[in-house]
Amino acid sequence: MTTPIGIRPATTGDLDVVAAVERSCFPEDEAFSRRQLRYLLEQAEGTSYVACRGQEVVGYITLLTRRTARNLRIYSVAVDPAARGCGAGQALVDAAIALARRLGLDEVTLEVRTDNAPAIGLYTRNGFRAGKLLRGYYPDGADARRMSLRISGGRPE
Repeated sequence: MTTPIGIRPATTGDLDVVAAVERSCFPEDEAFSRRQLRYLLEQAEGTSYVACRGQEVVGYITLLTRRTARNLRIYSVAVDPAARGCGAGQALVDAAIALARRLGLDEVTLEVRTDNAPAIGLYTRNGFRAGKLLRGYYPDGADARRMSLRISGGRPE
């Protein structure tokens, strides 16, 4: 029997495990430093959640908003490679969409590496549409694709 995935707000007490997940998912030149992660957890205009399998944190998502904006930006999402396939990514995306609805926002946006087929598939299955190609977006020169999900009346369009 698989342990269900739970989602909860991230706290600074999660910093070490979030940093470990970050390092396991991103190249060193793209991974957030502990200082950057602490800022995102404590001070950024937004919200971070962790995905837990039992008591074990297996992933996180950071969502940014601006007071005057009508969109929620998925700034970063990562799931420990050892925990992939357990539904953590889906649960984190669900949490982002639910937050956008609660805040009455119009859209959820993100940027994703064009070579990250599993992530693109996850977003596409959730109704995100491909947008602008961002050439050379990442430090290693890789391209990104902007994706967005319109939300109308509390439901994805």
